[in-house]
Amino acid sequence: MPLAFEYKTLPFIAVDWGTSSFRAALMTPDGIVLDELTSQRGILGFRPDEFVPYLLATCERFIKNEVVAGGKLFLLSGMVGSKNGLLEVPYCPCPATASDIAAALGWVDTGDADLNIAIVPGVRNGFDDVMRGEETQVFGAAAVLGVHDATLVLPGTHSKWVQLAGGAITQFNTFMTGEFYALLAQHSILAKSLPDVGEKPASLDKSTFLQGIDRAQKSSVSGQSLLGNAFSTRVKSLFNELQPAQAASYLSGLVIGDELAAMRLQTGSQVIVIGSPTLCERYNLALSHLGVQTRALGNQAAWAGLHSIYSQISTSA
Repeated sequence: MPLAFEYKTLPFIAVDWGTSSFRAALMTPDGIVLDELTSQRGILGFRPDEFVPYLLATCERFIKNEVVAGGKLFLLSGMVGSKNGLLEVPYCPCPATASDIAAALGWVDTGDADLNIAIVPGVRNGFDDVMRGEETQVFGAAAVLGVHDATLVLPGTHSKWVQLAGGAITQFNTFMTGEFYALLAQHSILAKSLPDVGEKPASLDKSTFLQGIDRAQKSSVSGQSLLGNAFSTRVKSLFNELQPAQAASYLSGLVIGDELAAMRLQTGSQVIVIGSPTLCERYNLALSHLGVQTRALGNQAAWAGLHSIYSQISTSA
C-alpha cells in the first residue's frame, strides 16, 4: 500500500495491543521513544467500529504534539490483528524475517488518506503453532542485542520458545505454562494448599521454587510429567513440608520446570528471556540453576521490534 506521505521524515506511533492491555509509544524514524502511554483496554469488548476512534482518542497527545501535517502512521502489533481485533491479518509462515513481516502487513481502510494504520501479522509454524505479538518482541530483542541466531523464551500465560537463525524465526513452540498454573492454583484440590492472594501473584520463595524445578527435571528422566508431579504439592502441604507461600513457589517450579525439561537445554547454552520483571526473575533463576546463561529484556523489545518492521515498510509498501 503506497503511503500518502514521506513517513521516514516523521514520527510514527507504535502500538502493542493485546487481549488485556494497550501500550503505545511515539517514536522517531530512527527508533527513539519520545513518549509512552498505557491502558488496560485490551481488544476484548470492542465493537469493530470502536477500535479506530479509541486508538485516535487515546493517542491524541502524540498526534497533537509531534505528528505534523502530512499524515499519521500507526503500526500495531498483537491480538489487534486477530479475528477479534480491528482487522484479521493472515499469519506469516516460518521462516519469517522482519522484512517478510513488513511485506505482509495488513492495512486498514480508514477512508482518510492522511491516516495510515498498519497491523503486523502473526507467525505460524506450519499448521502446528501460531503467535501474535511475540514475533515483534523477538525481532526487537535481536535488534537491541545485535544477534541473528538465538534461542528466546517469552514467558507468560502461553510461553513461547523461539528459534532465530540468520535473523529469521525458523520455528517455535508454545507451552500453556501460566494457564496451567492458574488452573491448578485456583480450580483444583491444590488451591487448598496455596495462599489466597487475590489477583496478586504469590511472592517467590527461591528455595522451594528450585525444589520444584529439580523434581520436574528428575521426573523427565524417569518418564514422569507434570500430571505425575502436581499432587506432590498437596502431599507436602499435608505433612507440613510446605507452608502455603512455599507451596505456591513449589508449584510454580513444577510447571516451569516441566516446560524447561521439554526443551532439553544444554549446560552452557544461552537463552534470551523477554517479559515482565516477575516472570523474568523466575526464568532467569531456573535457567541459571540448570547451568544455562540468560539475557533479559522487558518492554523495550516491543518498541525495538516495531521499529525494525517500520524500517522495512519502504520496501514492501
